[in-house]
Amino acid sequence: QLDDLYLIALVHRREVKSLRDLTAEHLPLLRNIWQEGKEAITKRFGVPGSRLRIYLHYQPSYYHLHVHFTALGYDAPGSSVERAHLLADVIDNLALDSMYYQKRALTFALRADELLLKKFQEAGRV
Repeated sequence: QLDDLYLIALVHRREVKSLRDLTAEHLPLLRNIWQEGKEAITKRFGVPGSRLRIYLHYQPSYYHLHVHFTALGYDAPGSSVERAHLLADVIDNLALDSMYYQKRALTFALRADELLLKKFQEAGRV
């Protein structure tokens, strides 16, 4: 059903694991995902690009770069501001500064039972 449309585009390049790995070198790839993803979804499901939320997670659920495409009205898990970074913003940020995501402090939420939170606590970072 189109109200809760949720699709993922996986990047073939295995060395690109997350938002932190992206630089201006990846702009053609990201722009291609943006354009081709919207076109494919419009063709297959009849949902125009203007009705999609297109984003990446940080921290990701798995470290292989992937982009989420969801129906704009669908409140998908992880689509909130603490975790989701709109692909359009990612593209703009990298166009302004190739090393944006290596320099930028990125806030993210963690569940109380996540191993990463435990690691931060052990290191005295939380």
